[in-house]
Amino acid sequence: MKFSIITVCKNAEATIENTILSVLNQAYCDYEYIIVDGVSTDKTLDIVNKYRGNIAKIISETDSGLYDAMNKGINAASGEYLFFLNADDRFIDDNVLANTYIKAKNNKAELLYGDQVFKNNKSGEVTVRKHNKLNKIYLLKNTPCQPATFYRSDVFSNYGNFSTNFRLVSDHEWFLRVFLHRKFDCGLISSLYLGFVITEFNSGGLSTSPEHTQRLNEERNKMFEMYFSPAERARLEFASKYLRCLTTMPVVSHVLNPFLGFKL
Repeated sequence: MKFSIITVCKNAEATIENTILSVLNQAYCDYEYIIVDGVSTDKTLDIVNKYRGNIAKIISETDSGLYDAMNKGINAASGEYLFFLNADDRFIDDNVLANTYIKAKNNKAELLYGDQVFKNNKSGEVTVRKHNKLNKIYLLKNTPCQPATFYRSDVFSNYGNFSTNFRLVSDHEWFLRVFLHRKFDCGLISSLYLGFVITEFNSGGLSTSPEHTQRLNEERNKMFEMYFSPAERARLEFASKYLRCLTTMPVVSHVLNPFLGFKL
């Protein structure tokens, strides 16, 4: 099983080396590493070039944003599974690819996903975020676990690449498009929860910058209008706020399912 690890970067000199080393130190060796750079003006490419002999492809050219660069990585990849490792994140340890292979070698799931260690760079707080139950409430309230997801290579030809119509939420929109429009619950796309931490994810990226808050909210609302009716969104917001603690009780879930319009 071959993995394609894709890192998109621009002016990431402070963090890119740790990201690169977390890939190159993997015990599992059947992978290719692709770096897509948006023509950095700092020392990012100098650092990348130190490891050129261990990097399968380095693309450095102008792009129209993060998701355009990610799509370039998709087009350049040749692995069975693709993974996007952000330029300020890293694999949690040297056995992530090996453990993923062990879990997935007899399973051809289209998505393999695990958990994240989330580090707040400002407060220093570290938490583990589990992503073991994907449903409409989760997809409405959370950005899905893109930094902890392996995508089988054919999902992009089957369901499309990341939309460049969004600058901040296209990864979230991709999950909504696939899970809801493609009727995930009906089995048209398959997934496997790996059950372990994949990456250490650092806050402070593009979509969490204060200056982007207004645009982020605007894009999220536009995205939700594409996939949820106002009435459905209101039901899910209510359930998330007041009923979420009850969804683990089978009897209660059985009663709530008709109200919510989907299986909890």
